[in-house]
Amino acid sequence: MSDLNRAWVRVCPIDHIPTDKAIDLNINGQRLIIARCGDEARIFQGFCSHMLFPLGGSRIEECIMTCNLHRSKFDVRDGSVVEWSTFPPLIGPALAAIRERKALRRYETRVTDGNVYVLWPTTNPETVRVRV
Repeated sequence: MSDLNRAWVRVCPIDHIPTDKAIDLNINGQRLIIARCGDEARIFQGFCSHMLFPLGGSRIEECIMTCNLHRSKFDVRDGSVVEWSTFPPLIGPALAAIRERKALRRYETRVTDGNVYVLWPTTNPETVRVRV
């Protein structure tokens, strides 16, 4: 999609995003998460790429987010896989072997003047519905 069909949409002040957990974000009905690492914030798909469990509320320590269900770990700076889950103990290793390691889908995000913005497919940012 060309930049002519995308616009920067204000999401929220960065101070509203905790540094220790991912929070749910809904943009035009799409479930996403927003995560913070220091003075940066990133927006990702709302479900773990391991088993599609919702990531809202997932713990973040030193910029690494851990999925609450199977404990896969992702770097919140770029969405890359840090550790692929081998949980639960009996079937986890087999599932990890057959499931492709997938980074989280990341949306282009920036912080300007203390506010988080996402580059969203729209020609009119005023029509985009954002719920944090």
